[in-house]
Amino acid sequence: MNRGYEFHGHTADITIECWGQSLEEAFEEAAVATFNVILEPSTVDVQEWVDVEVDGIDLPELLVEWIGKLIALIDIRRQFYSDFRVKYVRATERGYQLKAEIGGESIDLEKHETHTEVKAMTYADMNVRQMDDRVELTFTLDL
Repeated sequence: MNRGYEFHGHTADITIECWGQSLEEAFEEAAVATFNVILEPSTVDVQEWVDVEVDGIDLPELLVEWIGKLIALIDIRRQFYSDFRVKYVRATERGYQLKAEIGGESIDLEKHETHTEVKAMTYADMNVRQMDDRVELTFTLDL
């Protein structure tokens, strides 16, 4: 399998392993997995696209910033998201930068089938592994 994700659960948190053939694909899978914890993404129609840009001093911090921004946008914009398109992850003078567009719609609790609230992403068990043909990310969400 070229890309995907797996859940490893706990009562207060959940550890996610995701992968792709590139950093962009792996970061997209991290977003998909996170929103699968929060809700049933198939209940979210893409009505609006939002540009997202985050920076980190290294790839683990970039991942924390990416997922943290997505979680924050739920409250800031009162929207759920189901489509994640990472345009690039690139090295900069200060570390790394990610630019993406995410698609979603306004929260409608009668329409959207929610699972659980994600409070934050933690550095616990975090790992970013880059190989020749695959990138693997492991991270934990605080529920």
